[in-house]
Amino acid sequence: MAQVRNLPLYSSVYVLVRETYRLKTKLPKSLKHEVGSELFASAIKILKCVVLANRSEDKGRFLSRLVLELEVQWVLHRLLFDLRGISEGEFRVVSERLTEIGKQSRAWQKWDKSKRPVLKL
Repeated sequence: MAQVRNLPLYSSVYVLVRETYRLKTKLPKSLKHEVGSELFASAIKILKCVVLANRSEDKGRFLSRLVLELEVQWVLHRLLFDLRGISEGEFRVVSERLTEIGKQSRAWQKWDKSKRPVLKL
């Protein structure tokens, strides 16, 4: 089991959490407390899923949560963009980061499924 901080996925998610916090702090007050707080909490959940999946025997459970939480991130960032809380450039950067994290997560899920024993009936 690798140290979590050595995982490329962890590094990508850690940067996402930092970027999300930075975006949250610059949001207008009307968006900061509702959408911004929800967005940051979602990013923290993703980070926790990476750490827990790395340590768990049942990685699939945490990886599934991670992928679902990524969908939440997409929706919340899109909402902020539509409400003019973030710029087009900020949305593009976050979209690229979420795409990268999604690919890494799905690759980890695929690897995890291939390592599970196949039950024959």
